[in-house]
Amino acid sequence: MPERPSDPRAPRLVFVDTEATGLDHRVHQLTEVAWVVREPDGTERTRRFVPEHTLEGAEAKALELTRYHELLADEPRTPDAEWVDVLLGDTEGAVLVGVVPDFDARHLLQACQRVGRTPTWDHHLLDVGTLAMPLLAAAPEVPRGVASLCTSLGVPHDPERAHGALYDAQQTMRCFDRVWELLRGLRADDAPLPPPVPRPPSSRETPAAPSAGDEPAAQQVEGG
Repeated sequence: MPERPSDPRAPRLVFVDTEATGLDHRVHQLTEVAWVVREPDGTERTRRFVPEHTLEGAEAKALELTRYHELLADEPRTPDAEWVDVLLGDTEGAVLVGVVPDFDARHLLQACQRVGRTPTWDHHLLDVGTLAMPLLAAAPEVPRGVASLCTSLGVPHDPERAHGALYDAQQTMRCFDRVWELLRGLRADDAPLPPPVPRPPSSRETPAAPSAGDEPAAQQVEGG
């Protein structure tokens, strides 16, 4: 297991993932939101909510990817005011960490605004796909999505659980930890960067329709 940070000067990290009815923040709604809080002393806690929402204007592809009708449609829903209150307590002064975290942060900000609340998380967002890039690529590339990152970094990944907000938030955290584990090893050995890791083949990473492919659109569904 990777070492957990215990430096009291370290920031609170919140590994976050959201699922939505599509990619357009102006139209589509959150169907699931989850995060893992990691305190500076290394302790962690997890949260998961199914916000109140409708399927008005929903994209069929987004519902298919999240297996909405199978997994989410019948779950109890939480009003924005309730889960946003928990979110703001957990993210006060924290750095949000994700895969395409701006997608998630934008949805979270809109939820806060709907209930008249102002977020206080750090304005810096940490994208694990970008963080991992020097360990995986010979040159700059489009950052990899959650599943691709897991495969590239050797993190076990269960496709049957993918696109669940809590699972993807946890997988994001595992990839984050794996990156730092690799970097600690390289520093300890005074070693060069490892050879590039080819991007794993995936139908989700082959651009097709505007709502498919993970560069950048479906990566937003995957990461958010």
